[in-house]
Amino acid sequence: MAGRRLIQGLTSPWSVGFSAFGLAYGGYHVWDSTQSGTKYDLHEDLAGKTYIVTGATSGIGQATAEELAKRNARVIMACRNREKCVQVRRDIVLNTRNKQVYCRQCDLEDFDSIRTFVQKLSKGKFELDRIDGIVHNAAMMQSERAVNKDGIEKTIATNHLGSFLLTGLLLDKLLAQPNPVRIVFLNSNIIDRKCDLNLADFNSENAGKKFDGYEIYKHSKLASALFTKELSERLSDTNIHVLMADPGRTKSNLSAQMDGQTFFLSRWLLKIVSFGMGERRTEKAVRPVLFALCDPDTSDENGLFIDRERHQQPWNDVIMDAAKREKLWNVSVTWTRLGEHLKKMKEELGEAAAIQISENNTPTIESATAGSGGGRSWKTLWLW
Repeated sequence: MAGRRLIQGLTSPWSVGFSAFGLAYGGYHVWDSTQSGTKYDLHEDLAGKTYIVTGATSGIGQATAEELAKRNARVIMACRNREKCVQVRRDIVLNTRNKQVYCRQCDLEDFDSIRTFVQKLSKGKFELDRIDGIVHNAAMMQSERAVNKDGIEKTIATNHLGSFLLTGLLLDKLLAQPNPVRIVFLNSNIIDRKCDLNLADFNSENAGKKFDGYEIYKHSKLASALFTKELSERLSDTNIHVLMADPGRTKSNLSAQMDGQTFFLSRWLLKIVSFGMGERRTEKAVRPVLFALCDPDTSDENGLFIDRERHQQPWNDVIMDAAKREKLWNVSVTWTRLGEHLKKMKEELGEAAAIQISENNTPTIESATAGSGGGRSWKTLWLW
């Protein structure tokens, strides 16, 4: 009798349901641990250091800001949506008990917004005495073509040109510092998948071709990688080190505007596919970013591409093409109007600098704080 009751208990719907739930829950954790990669934790105390993180209101950007705050760093959240930033900032402060987390508006598709952001960090009540690292995380992907107020397609403006201009406007400040600086660009191995630079249609205006948001995103990330590599070359032998980190496939809202995310069924099918392909949670995906930004093992490294397991990854042939990198660099100087923004910023900051704009919009500078070598100095090597 007792045996029969035991069997009935084990085969009851409740028992079977709880057993199935336990197996599924255990299986998920086994899967999650294998997808998380090798264990890593940054043990550095970052007190006294300052980091700028773009796109810090969600995804890896938010995770990066919180991890830096946990380690006592001062964090500048450079975000497009200030209201959302304030809400996220509050949660980070509550979770980390670090009040040195600040919201600063910076819309990477709006070049005037970028200049205003840098001006505020350079002089006045928001001035930073030092910057130890910049994380270029902000990115977007959209299903339909849209342009910013300068007529530039928003994906390329946000994912590459905005970061280009932000770095260019900050460079004099970074070079003048006695402390080392690390600039980390987030990217993906999708740039190795049938991807090449197409400057002939850089603004995605080809009327005979349907706008493909994913392909445009790929090309914008390739442009960012080309810039990362070229910047590391130009800043070698300075106090600035440039690295690129691939966090791997990560749960985020990056593709929220794509067609596949707007329909309920397709959205869930994409989630299942992403789950099977090893999508990582942001708290795991942030590891290679922290490794590139703060780890002692990368303190002297420059020009590295770090994969999700924090190993060095080779640059592909397109990125190693120095002529393509230089051509993109010159196009980026022109499209962002770097010279005009640099001149206006220095005038508004009251700095003594004579800036001339050539016919192709390339700026040349003779700064009052330049070295004694004459002509181009270490303060202006960005413009080589």
